[in-house]
Amino acid sequence: MRSVFRPVVAAADFERAVDAFRSARSRGDRETAVPVWIGERVDLKAALDLAAGLYSGLRQPPRCATGVVVGDVPEVVRAFARPLAGQWTDEVPQEGDDSLILLGRYADLRMDVIGPALVDAHHRGRDVFLLTGRDLNSLTWLIAKQYAEVAEEGGTGLFTDLDTDPVTTSATYYDSGSLGGAELARIAAERVWKRVMASGHGTEDSINLGAHTVCGLSPVAAPGQPGPTCSYGRGCYKPEDKLVPAHRIRAAELVLSGCDSGALADLATYGPRYQLLLNGIDGPAQTVVAGLSMHQSARVENLVWLESADGSGSTARLLNASLQNMHPYPSFIQVGVASSAYRGTRRPAPVQDVPAGLIRDISARARGFLMTGMLPAAHPLRKRFEELAERIETTAVRPVMGPAAERSAFLASLAEEARSLDRATAVRMAERPDDGLAEFPRFFGDRSTVSPSEATVTPCVLCGRPAWQYPRRGFTARVPLTTAHVCLSCGPVGYTMEGGARLGAQATATVDAGSALRIEASVDTERPGPVQVGVLVPWSLAATVSPPVQEVDTGRGGRRGVVFEVSLPAAAAPQEHHFTVFGVQDLALSLLRCPFAVLPAKEA
Repeated sequence: MRSVFRPVVAAADFERAVDAFRSARSRGDRETAVPVWIGERVDLKAALDLAAGLYSGLRQPPRCATGVVVGDVPEVVRAFARPLAGQWTDEVPQEGDDSLILLGRYADLRMDVIGPALVDAHHRGRDVFLLTGRDLNSLTWLIAKQYAEVAEEGGTGLFTDLDTDPVTTSATYYDSGSLGGAELARIAAERVWKRVMASGHGTEDSINLGAHTVCGLSPVAAPGQPGPTCSYGRGCYKPEDKLVPAHRIRAAELVLSGCDSGALADLATYGPRYQLLLNGIDGPAQTVVAGLSMHQSARVENLVWLESADGSGSTARLLNASLQNMHPYPSFIQVGVASSAYRGTRRPAPVQDVPAGLIRDISARARGFLMTGMLPAAHPLRKRFEELAERIETTAVRPVMGPAAERSAFLASLAEEARSLDRATAVRMAERPDDGLAEFPRFFGDRSTVSPSEATVTPCVLCGRPAWQYPRRGFTARVPLTTAHVCLSCGPVGYTMEGGARLGAQATATVDAGSALRIEASVDTERPGPVQVGVLVPWSLAATVSPPVQEVDTGRGGRRGVVFEVSLPAAAAPQEHHFTVFGVQDLALSLLRCPFAVLPAKEA
């Protein structure tokens, strides 16, 4: 098999080799081997041997918009990396939107130097790639690997000690339940991978995978302190026959998903001899992704990574975006540009925000009905409210809310369950107006207070005269906030639980006993979707409402109309009455109280 890389020992020979390589590339020659300045580093020579079956040829590596040289980097190394960026500078930009490469030795890529660029990139969704290493030999080895094309036969491997639930995947998958029987050291060093992730609790020098440990100890770097227990002659804290040296893993992309696995020089506690990130760079991986600090990456990020095979290869950005709803700071860094393990060129789809607000709202409303005593123990709907509230509390956890498939399934199920309970609530209100649900304004109002400074004067929704609208805030956290709409002419017109549907209604001012009152109701919502709408009339009228309840789907938003007919008996008392339009959506109740007058029945 033709070797993709050519080791060079002397610095002068490396400079000539880089010139020859760049000249061959400019002629379109993709066959010339990539030079690697290994110097006296026997471990790098071994890494080249491991890479022989991993890479099958050369590629045109992705080009970033801007490259930045940090610290003292010789011109030959700069020239070697020059094709990886469109333009180069010696100043780290504090902000920007274009992709960025930071080139420098590990000791120079400190947080106080490149940190602002990493944070800005995280907030903007900008790609930042590091080209670094423990010394110039490691750095040239990493740059050389960027020109390599991974072999076709490599697979994907996920090794995680942070997950117990099964995963449906075509990848080689070992979880916390199956790691004990795995020979990870042999698997990692003998198999050829396109992509490997090691996901477990870790520190700067290691990642725990059950009985196994991905280890960062360099076989050639000079000892230094402080370090882990082995640096003090006390041996390893884990079984040494279960150690998996990071530099022996034959993967084009190596993700070290453990806390502090990619700490920068001024954030690190241990010396470079023990750094897991540097050990991974010294191995055959052209891309190493590691944890910048402590983070809570787990099953969610594992699944995001498994599903990213057709993405852009910006794995650090992908994982950071997944963790953004937990950590507002960058959690991962990426050393090396997009790996050749990724065939696609499109950017990964942005991680969708979880509608946590809606889930909190449904949960809070359910708890509000339950905890305040609004629904007594004997109420026929209480058990359903209890089951929904408990299900949300136990299911709305990150392993469910993070992965797209699990999240979508839970949200669809929750929406259907809430819709069903909305319907049951509306039917109960229509059939039994006296059971207390329609009395939520009084019940919650007795447990709330009003601040005059929050009241606004607005036209009455019925007569157009000045009316007062104001929130009523509960004395305790369990009492839902309700908004009241009161007109000095029409009286208490409407009450809406926070987030509830906004209702409107039109009807004739008078109706003859023995005839029908046509009510044209309207519905508008903050969240598009189905609303259960009904009409209540005083029980003394003995009237019939048709239909009792209707489902109105607001679709993509906007006001929707719905018609009800109230049939009055000939014996209906001729006097002033009120009908009430009510709405139920996501357990939020709304009422609109409208006056009308019944006139005596017309003589035949």
